[in-house]
Formats: sequence, C-alpha cells, structure tokens
Amino acid sequence: MTFTGTDSCGNSPKNVFVATFEENLFNGGREALNEVIADDCVLQIVHASDVETHTGRDAVLEALLTLSGQSHEVGHLEAAITHGKAAAAWGYWQAEADGDDLRHFSHTMWFTTHKAQDFGQIRIFQV
Repeated sequence: MTFTGTDSCGNSPKNVFVATFEENLFNGGREALNEVIADDCVLQIVHASDVETHTGRDAVLEALLTLSGQSHEVGHLEAAITHGKAAAAWGYWQAEADGDDLRHFSHTMWFTTHKAQDFGQIRIFQV
C-alpha cells in the first residue's frame, strides 16, 4: 500500500499532526489512531442520506478501522490544514494503482485543545 502527500503538509506542526492521522487511518494503524482519539470523541460519518454517529474512543476507533479495512492500495492526501482547534483534510483512496476507482474523502476534525494532541470530534463525508 502506498500513501503520498503527507510531505506537502509540513508548514505547521498541527498540519503534520493531521497528515499523520490520515496516513495512520489509511494504513489501519490501531495504536497510532488510539493515541489521538479523545476518550469522549464523537465520530460522524456523513452518507448521502443519513449520518452515522459513534461516541467514545473504542467505538470511534472501531468505526475508523472499519473504514481503513476497506480494499485500497493507493492513497493520496491533497491537503491537511488547520486553524485554531479546527482541521480539515482531503484526498483519495484507490483499490488499484492504475484503476479508475477513486474514493474521494473529506474529513473535518476538531482538537480538544489548541495544543492539538487529540481529536474530540471527527466528521467524515462519504457519498
């Protein structure tokens, strides 16, 4: 599996934090993800017709790992940006390196503090 784009997000420590989160999500890095999810984190997965909500570190971690466990070989992070306690990242995942099966993603996150040590809320848009 190949994930690219994280090197272009290095203009601030918070941006690097978000880019690293995206890479760990792509790779299904359970321990790394667990370290950056707050105890009372809320995850919302927004689908075309509904919103799926998970609350608490364990539930959020399992939902994120389910997403990362879907078939993909290539991922690219187009951008990871932050402002205050808010963050956003977007890019795509692909099942095959030469395929046309792009799954674009857009994630918004909110840090629990301005120090950006963990996420208190994550919203994932899927259509």
